[in-house]
Amino acid sequence: MARDRGFRVIKLPPYHCIFNPIELIWSQMKNNIRRNNTAPKFSSATIDIIREEASKITAEMWANCVRHSTKEEDQYRARLITPLIINLEESSDDDSDYFDQ
Repeated sequence: MARDRGFRVIKLPPYHCIFNPIELIWSQMKNNIRRNNTAPKFSSATIDIIREEASKITAEMWANCVRHSTKEEDQYRARLITPLIINLEESSDDDSDYFDQ
């Protein structure tokens, strides 16, 4: 359905919330809600605080979280990928370099 509407769905690895910008936004929201909520859980006042905190999320906040997640992905990939160098200048017809004789 997403593809039919021109969207591309990207699956994120499980348990890697640092790669998911919405998790960073949600974390900020939860912290603000905890700090500002004096009402009993699941009351209408709590719902109002949740709505208020959601309305405070700006495009700039999203951009910062996306930038942070992208930076984390790049650092993660850099640790995983080991450079592989294949020398095409030298040629050997035997396998003596690979096996003890």
